Amino acid sequence: MSRSKNSCRITVGGVAYLWRAKGDDGCITLAIRPANNLGGRIRCSFPYCETWIPQGEGRWRSAGDQIVITNRIVRRVIEFAVLERSYDPLERAHELNLHDVVFDISDAVRANDPQT
Repeated sequence: MSRSKNSCRITVGGVAYLWRAKGDDGCITLAIRPANNLGGRIRCSFPYCETWIPQGEGRWRSAGDQIVITNRIVRRVIEFAVLERSYDPLERAHELNLHDVVFDISDAVRANDPQT
């Protein structure tokens, strides 16, 4: 992950992190890295959680209501990594893969939410 290009910044527990979410086939991948480049990268993924509308003849279209990764979700992932997986952003380490973890995204912002 580039230090700042196309990355968002968040501070959790006094540590600055850079993060980037990217849509992939079937899911949204999230990569988080301490801004100091010491700690290992944290990776996880989320389902799009979008609604599909039937268009007839076996065709469907997305309602455009997939989740949006925000600082609230990123903070949740970082706090989980620190508390549950003993992640230390100040220690050199390999990547921490959290693809097996299901995070609560019930309060996630939706792409077609008029408040966004």
